[in-house]
Amino acid sequence: MSFKPEDVTSQGVWEILKELIDGRWLAVLQHPCAFPPETFEYVTLNLIHNPNINSSVLFRADILYDSAKHPQRDGQSTTSEVYSIRDIPRKDIVAHDGFPAFTLKRTIVRRMIPRNPMLDKPVVQSCQVFQSSQSIHLKHTLVLYIPHVSSGSEIPWYHPNVQSLACLHSWCYSQPKDAVSLLPESSPSSSSTVSVHYRLFPDQVPPLSERLQRTAFHLLSTIHKHGRGALEGYTKRVHHDQLISQQRVQDTYTRLKAAHAKRLSDQWVEQTDSSKHVFEDLSIAAFLMELWKDMYQPNGSSRTTIAKGDSRPAFPGFVDIGCGNGVLVDILLREGYQGWGFDARSRKSWAIFESSTQRQLKQMILVPQPLLDINPDLSQQNREDSPKLLSKLLPRACTTTRTSDTEIEWHSGVFPSRTFIISNHADELTPWTPLLAYLSLSPFLMIPCCSHNLSGLRFRAPSKFNSYSADTLAPTFFADSITKSKSVAISVAPEAGEDYQPRQGNLKDLSQANRSKQPSAYAALCDWVSHLARAVGYEVEKEMLRLPSTRNTGLIGRELDPGAEGLSATERMDKVRAVAAKEGADAGVWVDRAKGLMAGKGEKH
Repeated sequence: MSFKPEDVTSQGVWEILKELIDGRWLAVLQHPCAFPPETFEYVTLNLIHNPNINSSVLFRADILYDSAKHPQRDGQSTTSEVYSIRDIPRKDIVAHDGFPAFTLKRTIVRRMIPRNPMLDKPVVQSCQVFQSSQSIHLKHTLVLYIPHVSSGSEIPWYHPNVQSLACLHSWCYSQPKDAVSLLPESSPSSSSTVSVHYRLFPDQVPPLSERLQRTAFHLLSTIHKHGRGALEGYTKRVHHDQLISQQRVQDTYTRLKAAHAKRLSDQWVEQTDSSKHVFEDLSIAAFLMELWKDMYQPNGSSRTTIAKGDSRPAFPGFVDIGCGNGVLVDILLREGYQGWGFDARSRKSWAIFESSTQRQLKQMILVPQPLLDINPDLSQQNREDSPKLLSKLLPRACTTTRTSDTEIEWHSGVFPSRTFIISNHADELTPWTPLLAYLSLSPFLMIPCCSHNLSGLRFRAPSKFNSYSADTLAPTFFADSITKSKSVAISVAPEAGEDYQPRQGNLKDLSQANRSKQPSAYAALCDWVSHLARAVGYEVEKEMLRLPSTRNTGLIGRELDPGAEGLSATERMDKVRAVAAKEGADAGVWVDRAKGLMAGKGEKH
């Protein structure tokens, strides 16, 4: 069913709405619908809780009161603010028991939070759900939206400039000849429809402005789209705010944006789009800061200010591996968190930061110590080729100087104990993140992007570790012998206790039918790196971050299995070596790619 709503403004006030408040209602648009009242109510409640679906300038809705959750509290919210249905002027809301032909089913009071409080202000709005059954064959569901304002001048830009708004769903179960309908005569009683209505301010008269018409069209199209989706069995696959509430992260993001966005955007010197990188890193910083509030003592707290019984440790510092433009490091340092970041290439943007930030950004190549240990001949070979390079492979936290302008520093990947590791689109370093974190008993946040194996080569990660059963057959569709330029490494997951080695194959050799059963390359990458983290004892938590990026999966390792944490540093190193060797990690390939990165080859983010 294509979406082509009917303009019904000429019909004035529908009979069914004449008893609603004072009757100053104007029907705007209506459209046939194929979804029942239960689906309409489900869709509407989702839109009430998530107004950002309808408006990109809104962050969220804070629910102040919900009669379904607090039936005995008469509007008292869980915050310090108290709302009561009795406190709302009688002219702005109907009685508790509804009005003729309708019964009040649910009341929700919400505060809509804009993305930019500098431009738009929040507004409180009552949302009420009513139901009416004219007969066994006809059922009406009405959702009423009433902003808590006294005049149109108080309405924020993102809200339609009307006193109230109503969405009416009329559902006909059958077509009996004696069915009585309160719909306009022009609407056949046999049709099920959903419609939008406005209650205008006293100084407003038809015709409606183009913006009010456009708003009604957008709202009705959203209800139509989501209603059809629910009817066809759509289920939400991406769930946000699993670890930290939306309100906490978005409030911190709003503060950080006001403090840092203009400065960073105005000084942007990279060729990449500042609007993406700046706001993405602000979002990641907001999430990290709220995560750290749960994990550590308040930043800057002293022993005298720590609450009795608070067992959280002090913040241990952070390291951003593959820090790129350095924006995230700059924000966190300015917010009072101690840490540093490094990348294989310095960036132009490093020069725009204060000297205190510049000192914490290093051009450095990471060669994981376990890689050298499983390839003992490589160290000697590279010392002969470049005697000053691998001599710097020492287990130290950070080196702040270089002995010459032509010499690139190296790092072994062993950081001070429990340093928080940030791996944001770190590419080659992504699969190494949980393994290096384990060496230092460190927590981590990794946000995967491009898929690389432990040798640093691009490949499609194995997806044995998710629920797609077809993945177990995928390697049989790949050729063993294929030209190197077209090959990808396919790591075939073993059964319990079975050894395996990566194989080479061509994705084009996988038939389309079987290829469609596979998860995306990104989903497979996230599954694989989570598997590596669990292999060394991490409990992996997953959060779909609210970023302006499709690569927004955050994988967090905060908790280690007690048995894994209890091992000595030597035992932990042996365990990581074993994982790297099993995955076929090749230090020679890694170092060759590292030299390419130093020469400016490879991806930039």
